[in-house]
Amino acid sequence: MQVSSLSKPFLDEVATPLREAFAGMHDLESRLAALVADGRSQWPDLKLDPSAFVAFVAARLPEDRPADEALSTIRAADLYLTCACALGHVAALNAFDSRFMGEVKLGLARMNVSAAQVDEVKQLVRHKLFLGENGNPGKIAEYSGRGDLRRWVRSIAVRTCLNELRRHKRMIPASDDRLLDDMSSDDDDPELAYMKERYRNQFREAFVNAVQMLGDREQALLRYHHVDGLNIDEIGAIYRVHRVTAYRWVEKARESLVANIQKILLAQLEVENRDYQSILRLIRSQIHLSLVRFLGDGRDAQDGEPAPPGKRREP
Repeated sequence: MQVSSLSKPFLDEVATPLREAFAGMHDLESRLAALVADGRSQWPDLKLDPSAFVAFVAARLPEDRPADEALSTIRAADLYLTCACALGHVAALNAFDSRFMGEVKLGLARMNVSAAQVDEVKQLVRHKLFLGENGNPGKIAEYSGRGDLRRWVRSIAVRTCLNELRRHKRMIPASDDRLLDDMSSDDDDPELAYMKERYRNQFREAFVNAVQMLGDREQALLRYHHVDGLNIDEIGAIYRVHRVTAYRWVEKARESLVANIQKILLAQLEVENRDYQSILRLIRSQIHLSLVRFLGDGRDAQDGEPAPPGKRREP
């Protein structure tokens, strides 16, 4: 395949705000070819269409970064493998299992869970990563290539294990809070890590206040989805509404929470304009972990609204 054939699928998939900048990049073709070469050098046994790969890369570039920086900071080899996995290539799935599923055991090492529980979490992580629902790809397609893939897998393992422990009313490790803080999101990079450390205490205080600003149903929806791990169909069944309605409710609750946190933080912090988008990225990167921590143990949050008809809230 000629190098010149790579730019079109890339530009077709890249976010609109970035398209003009990339289209004017004089060395775009050679840089895309270098990404393909990097992926192939790390995974020579994977037969991945270069056009599909660069389109996959384009769809995951952050819109709030300059084009040159966005392209320079991605982990091409990790994205090459995850792209092949998302497309269902058997060789890629086997390679991922061999190279990265050991991170599940490492991630759970500090949680004092049994070997059987580790194996159970491994199966749940495989299902979550590679088996999508309702025609959507698995979570592997959400990996952005901006953070370390090993830590990303480890964080999914920890979240999955915590959700399963809570679902089955098992004991939660005392180090839960520290474990969650140690985990990296897919957006983790030096800038975001700096923002997390700098605003850690302010974020936690803002999060608590922002949750309390939500209505009872909004808190319950977020608890069902993020802590109990219920999917949209299960939430719809609880409230006896169509899954589309349930999806809209959950998204509205999440966006309300993000807006509340953002409003509180920006009112308290003196930030320059260039830090505004980073603050927003910080908020979004921490939503799931903070909901697991805050709504999951029931110590800080109220019980929320009464369970809908036909459902009894367990004590």
